Amino acid sequence: MAVVSLLNQAPYRRTYSSRERLNAAEALDGSDLWLHQSDHQRPGSSKARNRRRCVTREGELLPLRHTCQLSTCERITINVSGKYFETWRKTLEDHPDTLLGDPDKRSKYYDKHKDEYFFDRHRPTFDAIFEYYLYGGGLKRPRPVPDDIFLSELDFFEIERCVVEDYRRGEGYISENIVLPERGFKRRVWMMMEYPETSLCAYIIAIISVLITVASIALFCVETLEGLDSKHCVQGKSPNWVDPFFLVETICSAWFTFELIIRFLSCPSKVTFFKDFKNLVDVTAVVPYYVTLFNVLSTMTCESAKSSASLAFLRVFRLVRIFKLTKHSAGLQVLVLTFKASVEGLCLFLVALTVCILVFSSAVYFAEIGIEGSMIHSIPDGFWWAIITMTTVGYGEVVPVGPLGKLIGMMCAIAGVLTLAIPVPIITENFNKFYSHKTGRGRI
Repeated sequence: MAVVSLLNQAPYRRTYSSRERLNAAEALDGSDLWLHQSDHQRPGSSKARNRRRCVTREGELLPLRHTCQLSTCERITINVSGKYFETWRKTLEDHPDTLLGDPDKRSKYYDKHKDEYFFDRHRPTFDAIFEYYLYGGGLKRPRPVPDDIFLSELDFFEIERCVVEDYRRGEGYISENIVLPERGFKRRVWMMMEYPETSLCAYIIAIISVLITVASIALFCVETLEGLDSKHCVQGKSPNWVDPFFLVETICSAWFTFELIIRFLSCPSKVTFFKDFKNLVDVTAVVPYYVTLFNVLSTMTCESAKSSASLAFLRVFRLVRIFKLTKHSAGLQVLVLTFKASVEGLCLFLVALTVCILVFSSAVYFAEIGIEGSMIHSIPDGFWWAIITMTTVGYGEVVPVGPLGKLIGMMCAIAGVLTLAIPVPIITENFNKFYSHKTGRGRI
């Protein structure tokens, strides 16, 4: 039970204690068997005469720690910048690790003249904290309260760490467990290679890494243009080691290799190093170059490189280097975090899309049976038509011919627009959270 008093001015406050008022009301309707003595308890006092004792109507004293029908006989008044809150002592002490739940911690805020606990703190924030004490569950920030003030008040009232962490994750804060090497030199090298914001040298290394990554990706795309394709390895001839494309690719691969080796040698945990997706991308980015180089050097001809289909696939695999940019780009990190947090919404979208595809592809197939010139000869043919129609791409190479088929196509297009709208608010909300808290005070 809790009561929030709106009488925030002293002249209008009650002239007798809330406990006496409660007992008087209960005595009138006869709904309770217990009465309270009028002694007032003072936190921190060890004298038995100052502790509240409950008595029956026959005058028998009850144990000090007994439990009434109202959960406990002791009510606590909390004054937060002139706004009064009342609740049972047991309600607060259900959270013993917090400021209000620990009698010793809250005793220094006790005003013995007014028999209340006074806090000169932010009132709107305490509304949410008070609700947490009453009902448990998670914390919810009131809309007018700025996030930094809300977190500051949670820290002051010493709300449980796990509860605060749940709130931060729900608001899109980024939790990072930073593990550093123990040795001084290895720590400095790891910080320089992993955290660009720690020093000027680390920032310069990050800039060089980004530029070389962009140059490598641009080279991969440009060398496919007609007339600019690489002449490093022409079938029937020896490799051209001075080809500009080959030289640039060699420089980029050498830098990626150097960066990978330095980071591996200075990392705090070798096992954790290879579990990180970004490090796997770094390894994958340099493997195709060395596999191709080894095949060419083994024979000093281009036949082995040109005849290997697996090497052609490895060259395409070099595009994973673009993911190296996520380490230095806050925007790309926000996108990755957004899609990870939106997995449930995306799964719901895929389920709805699959159901609609099955329904409309089957419907249009049976609607087009027997119609001359029909382009949909089976339900799998309808799968392609349905997904192209629902995603509003509309290539037009497969279309219904009959009037009933066209009606189903119209319904399919409308259903597709509605289905596509399912993940939009989920992705937008998660993106706004992570974009707001990616840097600065958003990090834990």
